[in-house]
Amino acid sequence: MRFSTVLALVASVAIASATPSPAAPDTELVARSGDGNVSLTRRAGCGSTGPLGIGHYKWYIIRPCAPGADLWCQVNDDTGCLPAVTNKIGSIEVDDPDDTKTYVMWADGANMVPFKCPPSGRVRCQANFNDRNDGPSFSLRVST
Repeated sequence: MRFSTVLALVASVAIASATPSPAAPDTELVARSGDGNVSLTRRAGCGSTGPLGIGHYKWYIIRPCAPGADLWCQVNDDTGCLPAVTNKIGSIEVDDPDDTKTYVMWADGANMVPFKCPPSGRVRCQANFNDRNDGPSFSLRVST
């Protein structure tokens, strides 16, 4: 009796662990280089993705959002929690994930830009750096 109970327990655990779990809500927090050749899944603090990598001027994240919500595309330091120093940020932009429509672009030494989530419910938050090796000092996030 005990053997069959243990066997049943082991079998149920094995089945449960083999069943794929649904995607985590933050699976789109992967940072990508501007040309899409590099993907980073590093997690900084405070909900940010980073630190970003080297060798690219542009880095972005794609995030779902509630249509009509007022949000911010933020460039933070490498810890993910503090506002980034702006002298290395050329511009910040928010556009659709396919990069065909720009919703907002800011180039005046900002480290965050406000935007309203579009009807599609997805945005691309992108930082354009002055030097292609500045990425490791920064992280990205979309916040309220």
